[in-house]
Parts: sequence; structure tokens; C-alpha cells
Amino acid sequence: MSTHDDHEHEWIARAQAGETVAFEQLARRHVASLWRCAATLAKDEHWAEDLVQETLVEAWRSMARFDGRCRWSAWLHGILRHRFLKGLRHRHAVGLASANALGQVQGPACPPDRFAEASEDAQQIRRAVASLPEEHRLVVELRFFEGATLDEIAAALGCPLGTIKSRLHYALEKLRQMNLAVNLFTPSGEIQGEKR
Repeated sequence: MSTHDDHEHEWIARAQAGETVAFEQLARRHVASLWRCAATLAKDEHWAEDLVQETLVEAWRSMARFDGRCRWSAWLHGILRHRFLKGLRHRHAVGLASANALGQVQGPACPPDRFAEASEDAQQIRRAVASLPEEHRLVVELRFFEGATLDEIAAALGCPLGTIKSRLHYALEKLRQMNLAVNLFTPSGEIQGEKR
């Protein structure tokens, strides 16, 4: 184990014993990578800042639960992704925002009957997406509701691009089987999200 890792192991033990200075050393070491991940996920500077802050607060409160089965940095990024997903669900509550994100409402000139139909479609799609396993749901939400590219999703989630493509393909097949995902596809039936 390197001296670098030895220091981190020591800081973790001290932080778990309640030493704020040790936790600050840990946070300082990882805050830059946390920020990059948050910025990629959130695509909004203020939300990214909030995510990093919330992640560090939650990590400090949860230090006693860190059991060392993964690297501390991976655990920290897991907290960040959890906070992001929670915020994403809050921000994208069923309604007009979802309809707009899916390209179903074309602007203020949209007729009332089309608007109502689009909102109902969006609600059905949101419910269908919510029923997916978390790892697949997150990829769909990032791709279609946040507009992230597959490369950005892979970087943000720390997964190989092939894994992201596989998760997206699985999720879209599940949605297609529900007959509720028509608006995630082009008129020719091509899956929109499979392109980089």
C-alpha cells in the first residue's frame, strides 16, 4: 500500500472517530473529482455546488457506516449519485417539464387538447421509467430528461461506455414492451438514445 493510501486509511479511521480535521483532509483530496462528476450530472453550476455540499455533509454524518468494502472515493461518489437521483426525481415531477423534455409540446401555440394529451403521455412515461431498476432508470433519465450524451453518462457514473449502452438498450426494450415509450423513438422506430 502506498504512503498516499496509508494517509487516507489513517484519515478515514480518525474521521470515523469524530475528528473533523481528518475528514477535511479527505474531502480536500476528493472535492475536485466530486465537482467534475456533479457538473457533468447536473449541467448547472449552482445545482452542482449544492450536490457537492450535500454529499460532503451526508458523508460526514455517515462516516461510521463506511465499512471499507470499497474505496472511500467510490463510496463518496455513490452518495453524490444518490443525491443527484433524488434531486432529479424532485425536479422532474410529472407534468409540463417532462413533456417538454420528451419533445411532446412544441411551444406556446400547442392546442389545449394536444397539451393535455402530451401531459398524459409524459405521466405514463415517467411512471414507466420509475418502474425500472435504479441503474437502468438513471441512464434513461440522464439521456432523455437531462440530455446527457452516452460518453457523459459513462464518465459521470464511472462505467465503461459499453455498460451504459447495454443498460440503455435493456431499459428501452423494457419500456417498449410496456407500449408506453413511443415518444422515446424517432418516427422510423429508431431508438433516439442509442446514438452518441
